[in-house]
Amino acid sequence: MTTERKRALLIISITLVIGVLLGALSVSLVGREVRKQPQSWKHEGREAFIQRILEVADANPDQARQMRPLLEETMDKIDSLQEQTGIQVKTLIDSFEVKLKPILSEEQLSQLREFHRGRRPNSP
Repeated sequence: MTTERKRALLIISITLVIGVLLGALSVSLVGREVRKQPQSWKHEGREAFIQRILEVADANPDQARQMRPLLEETMDKIDSLQEQTGIQVKTLIDSFEVKLKPILSEEQLSQLREFHRGRRPNSP
């Protein structure tokens, strides 16, 4: 293999590696941005969320008038379910921590509790 051919293969290989790394980096950055976007009306406000749904559906005024009470009712039900689920999850995590008490040191349990608090939106 000639020196020029080796050099060309090296340049192509380096370009490929750089491309893969840049692709992975951009996917990671895009993923972070998507996770930062509001996921529900709790982040952006109920009215803004309703407006967004109506815009996405391209609802005319009559349709919007009919959809609004349905959206409100559904949002109330989802809020209730999320609250119940949150309480159940907290209970399960607390039970898990009690079971770990004989296994982990106080420092490890403290670190675990801090981790869980960071993950729970309504933690003390």
